[in-house]
Amino acid sequence: MAASAAAAAAPEESVGSAAQSACDLGYLLTFLHWTGTMRHPRAGRRASRAYAAANAAVTLAFVYFVCSQVVVLFRAGTADLDNFTLTLSLIDTQGTWLLRIRHIAAMEPHFHRLAYQVGRDFGQFASAEDVRVLREGSRRMRTVMLLYLAFGLAECCVWLTAPASETGLPFVLALPYDVTRPAAYVATAVYCCFITLHTIMANFAADAFNASLIVQLRMQLALLNRNIVNVNRIVEQERSSPYKSESADALRPYKSYSTSDVNERLRKNILHHQAIIRNVQLLQSCLGSVLLGQSLSIGISVCFQLYQVAKSAESLQDAGKYSSYLFTMFAELFVYCWFADDLISESENVAQAAYEAVPSLLECPTPVKRSLLILMQRAQRPLTITAAGLFPLSRESFVSIVNVSYSFFAILRNFKED
Repeated sequence: MAASAAAAAAPEESVGSAAQSACDLGYLLTFLHWTGTMRHPRAGRRASRAYAAANAAVTLAFVYFVCSQVVVLFRAGTADLDNFTLTLSLIDTQGTWLLRIRHIAAMEPHFHRLAYQVGRDFGQFASAEDVRVLREGSRRMRTVMLLYLAFGLAECCVWLTAPASETGLPFVLALPYDVTRPAAYVATAVYCCFITLHTIMANFAADAFNASLIVQLRMQLALLNRNIVNVNRIVEQERSSPYKSESADALRPYKSYSTSDVNERLRKNILHHQAIIRNVQLLQSCLGSVLLGQSLSIGISVCFQLYQVAKSAESLQDAGKYSSYLFTMFAELFVYCWFADDLISESENVAQAAYEAVPSLLECPTPVKRSLLILMQRAQRPLTITAAGLFPLSRESFVSIVNVSYSFFAILRNFKED
């Protein structure tokens, strides 16, 4: 008895492992680990110590940078509104990233669970055909995320090659030493390069990780949608089966098998849907507050960078630098809104698939119809990723944030002209 149970569990376990392997996020987890952003779930003792040291160094570096920018802000004041808004943008961006690093550390166990959600939570519902679909979807997802990271690297190059201070550094810093000395200048330039690369690349990697989790949940909804459609097809095929013309005695065992099979499939679909809902809620609890802060931060930065681009149009180098900053902010917000909107659409498709399956299941027993009704009612509430519950992340919200930022930019420009 135990041997047969183990034999039945072995294929299920292998399919779950294959599904997890198809959706592996190791390339992002490794990068986040060695940049001191998030510990790898399978890190050993030495790797964990190295991560702790890197995380402490990164935190201290960004605390010093933000404090330096605050000093520059108070020293210069608002006499030069261009430098004032640029410094505010840097404080906003670097301070938000510093808070985000601490948030990731606080939510680390939940992120670790979500990193292996495909095998742990959805492996029992996967089939060999599902693994193939997941592998193809993950391959496309990885290509998009690598292009996203490549875009971030290009933005780093643009920012670092356009100096913002008289000394040729990309930032205006308040330093306790003479930066014109060769050794001090080299050390400060390396520090500025580290701040720029870590802010953009680690930030983009964290965004790519979160977006990949959203894509995984969307793919699970697509698989659930297909499984519901398959249940509908099974019932329709049985209605047109040649067994329908046989005697009642021959038909009775076929009907019994059909009912139990449909009931079991619907039960698995309901459990699958509930697992997806739990993981969306877990991801929402991890990202809700930080997405609100990030949306506000990006909106402020976009407003200031629009102002910088408009006022620095006479300098092509400055305009290019501020434009790259602007595009970086747009990309960081857009990647969430795009994939979160796909999640909403796919969750609505589940409700539509359940509704279309109703006519085919009218002759099924009451428990089967009740199960489908429960699934359909819950699916009518689309699954969303929201900014702390205030508004859902979608393509429409992306346009709204950009419009609000432009409105504040117009106010700031009028204030400058007056």
